[in-house]
Amino acid sequence: MTQKAIKDKAGRNLGSRAQKTRQRFLDATAKLLTERSILDISVTEIAREVDSVSSLFYHYFKDVEDVAQQLAREASAEVPAMVALIDGSWEGDEGLQRALALAAAYLEHWERYHGVLLLRNQAADRGDKVFLKLRKQALEPLIDKLTELISASQRQGRVAADLHPYLAAAALVSILEKLSAYAQTLRHFNADREDLVHTCARMINTTVTGR
Repeated sequence: MTQKAIKDKAGRNLGSRAQKTRQRFLDATAKLLTERSILDISVTEIAREVDSVSSLFYHYFKDVEDVAQQLAREASAEVPAMVALIDGSWEGDEGLQRALALAAAYLEHWERYHGVLLLRNQAADRGDKVFLKLRKQALEPLIDKLTELISASQRQGRVAADLHPYLAAAALVSILEKLSAYAQTLRHFNADREDLVHTCARMINTTVTGR
């Protein structure tokens, strides 16, 4: 599969050196988003982080929000790999192992993109159309796959027939989102990272398999 060319704001393809410069701006913005609100981040500050100038930033991006949107797209690119983790048999212990793999991968996903994903969700909750679309594109593949699994278990008589498959799947993904987003506060509840992964995995496995 041919990789999509990366372009500047004028629509010109970027060479390898320009792509590295552009990525430095992305990385700097992601770092700053872990420290404070996007409203408190300026183009000048991002440029300073990479020892560059604002004029070069505008060669690649429209504004800080444009960078944040691109970072959200990069985060979404990890979703197919997470979907692949749950694709297969959920019989017996294999189901729990798949659930553990998904929960661990989702937490790691949030750890890598915490500031970006938090911004995406907050903006989406405020009704921002771009971030709403980005969140939907990111979460729907996981919800759809879990919906399929729950529906299959219902047909086998393992899961209650009055459980709505899509709503149950959406609830599971919502739990992963919320707990991963605020994982750092778990110590206040005498819980750690391992507790988060195992608790989410058990909830996923029970809902999907009825066991």
